[in-house]
Amino acid sequence: MLSNYNELQDRWLNNQLVGLDVIITKSGFVTPIDIEYVENDNLTHTFRKEYSISYGNSSTLEELFDNYDEPWSEIQINDQILINNEYFILCGEGEMGNEGFIVKTDIHNNISWMLYSTTSNPFITIKKIGDIVYVQSSANFYIAVNPVDDSVSIVNEDIQNRLK
Repeated sequence: MLSNYNELQDRWLNNQLVGLDVIITKSGFVTPIDIEYVENDNLTHTFRKEYSISYGNSSTLEELFDNYDEPWSEIQINDQILINNEYFILCGEGEMGNEGFIVKTDIHNNISWMLYSTTSNPFITIKKIGDIVYVQSSANFYIAVNPVDDSVSIVNEDIQNRLK
């Protein structure tokens, strides 16, 4: 398990991540995700789309690497934020135009958690409001990350209203 995490870490340092629809934790758990949308004319902020996230059955990094010979995607970081002088949340895009990622690292750039989506569009900006970190997709929805327990949810409305 450790060698698989080490490979993930080494690839991260070389601007690569697992380019599949997954959440990966430092403990080596891999949870498939699906970010999809339905049409909703009331949501003009997200171009009349209501996004949601669903989760598959968890497995391990070892199983992922057994099933995929070359799961890696080149990445580009678009934004980052330091939280409590303890860790960073970073976001960006994969090598295809529709891919986005969010990564949490310690202050030494060691990955503790990551989310990669092939359907989210690139993640472009990060804002912290209270205890929650909001990572904006170029499709204008947000992934809300609780950096304490790494739980995520999707917010479809403009978070500027939450700043007031």
